[in-house]
This record gives sequence, C-alpha cells and structure tokens, in this order.
Amino acid sequence: MRAVIVEDEPHSELMLKKLLSENHPQVKVVASGGNLAEGYQLIQHHEPELVFLDIELPDGLSFELLNRFNDLQFQIIFITAHNEYAVTAIKFGALDYLLKPIQKEELAKSLEKVQRQLKEKISADQVQILLETLRNLDHKKLPTRIALSTSEGILYKLVKDIIRLEAHQNYTEFSIANESKPVLTSQNIGEYVDQFERYHEFMKVHRSHLVNLLYVDKYVKADGGYLVMKDGARVNVSRAFRDDLLDRLNEL
Repeated sequence: MRAVIVEDEPHSELMLKKLLSENHPQVKVVASGGNLAEGYQLIQHHEPELVFLDIELPDGLSFELLNRFNDLQFQIIFITAHNEYAVTAIKFGALDYLLKPIQKEELAKSLEKVQRQLKEKISADQVQILLETLRNLDHKKLPTRIALSTSEGILYKLVKDIIRLEAHQNYTEFSIANESKPVLTSQNIGEYVDQFERYHEFMKVHRSHLVNLLYVDKYVKADGGYLVMKDGARVNVSRAFRDDLLDRLNEL
C-alpha cells in the first residue's frame, strides 16, 4: 500500500514512519511534505492509496486540500493534536483519525479499517458533510447530517430522522424514521454517544441504547422502567438514567 504523509511536525512524521516500518511493512511511505501545497503536488504525482494528513498545516486546514480533488482515489487518516471541532467533523463524515502522539495500537486499528475500505472511494458527500460540520461547529451550530459506514457502503442520513441507536456487540443499529429496515454500522455505540453528546434531544438511557427523546411516545414504570418509541419499539431504561431521563422529557 503506497502512502504519502502530509505533516509539518518532524517529530510526529518520524514517529509515524518508525511505527509503520516496524509494525506495518505492507505500508510503503513514498513521499512526505509539510504543507497543503506540497501535499497536493505529492498526491498528484505519486497517486497513493493512503494519505496521512495533519489537520492543521502552516498554510491552512487540510480539509481545504480535499476540495481540490474532483475524485478522491485514496483513503485518508487524519492526524490531530487537540482540534475538537475537527475530530467531530471527521466522525460525522465517517472518516478516520489519529491523535498525537500517535499510539501503536490506534495506528493498527486505523490501518485495519483502511484495508477493509480500500475498494471504496471516499465520496464527495463524505467530504461535504465533513466541511459542513466544521463550518456549523465553528458557528456554534450542530451538524444536520451524518455519514454511516456499513458493510454495503456509506449512507447519509439527517440527524433529526434518527429515532434510536442500539448496541450489537461492536456494531450499532440505527432505527430511522420512515425507513422499514434498520441500518447496521461498523462502529460501537460508545463512539456515537460521544458524537451526539451536544444534541439535547439525544440521550443514553441504557448501556445498549441511545434514543432521540423527540420520538418517545411514553415512559412505562413497570418492569423496571422502559420507553415506548413512536416506531413501536420498547427500550429498557437503566435505573441510573431514569431521573435524568424524566427531567429531560419534561423539558422538551
């Protein structure tokens, strides 16, 4: 797998190269650069299958680089130190990232994910969701769309149409309004709990359930307490979340 690194911090670049050479010899770094201009030229010239892309570069945010390509023929792993908004945007676009300092285990997970997705292109919609999310967060607005990575490809859904999420081991099932079939994604529910934390209408009510409170039909006290959703589903409520749940339902 040919890779290009676009990273302006020499220490971070050297660490990434070291981790790759020692643990992932199938990844061959063919070139590296330290800014958007160099990155664009290197990608054009080497046509890599994978690009490690630092989010914040001396001449701008790396997201700007993606806009220069009409068709992305490579996978991306973003690298960041602390940009919370950028991480949220990446997650909503169903893309991957590494936090600095890069950890061996996290790099392995990211490369495993990339390997599974090599035959899929990163779509223009994914990039647009990423950019839209970044702009919205910068203006204190929440993202309106989310990209969901499934075994069949990437699906794009409106956040307001999501009824509930249910954990299935390392996968998460989305129930979406006006859709008869749920969507099974390849991320665990914990990651989505973090993504939806800013949305007041979304709440974790059980270790396996995250619900959109706007789709709650009623709360039933029997059997330890459970919700009946507008799609007819019954969702168990853990005792630890019950009081907060009732307060938030009364606030809506």
